[in-house]
Amino acid sequence: MFERKPPIRSTQEDVVELAEDIDRFVIGLAERIDAIQDAELAQKLGEVAEQARTLAAEADRLGYPGMAVSAKGVAMSAEDDAGDELQETIVELTELAQRVRQGHRGAA
Repeated sequence: MFERKPPIRSTQEDVVELAEDIDRFVIGLAERIDAIQDAELAQKLGEVAEQARTLAAEADRLGYPGMAVSAKGVAMSAEDDAGDELQETIVELTELAQRVRQGHRGAA
């Protein structure tokens, strides 16, 4: 049976100075994931790696360490030109992004 995984909340959600940055990050997350997926489909692996590394750095700064690790995995797979592994890591990152969006306080 399919197990539903829980929403992911920022470990930094109580840091007032980061509240707006977290909001912007979560709101723009779907678009960023789409861009990574589009770059992978176009076989622009350098672009995939660059976008994933940028996402990883922001995720880490804003309290999403699991997403940061996953995004770094996408970047490494893109740099290694690891076809199936790259697709798997992007699927994992996409699922994490959905859980982050569900866990965000603005989510309905």
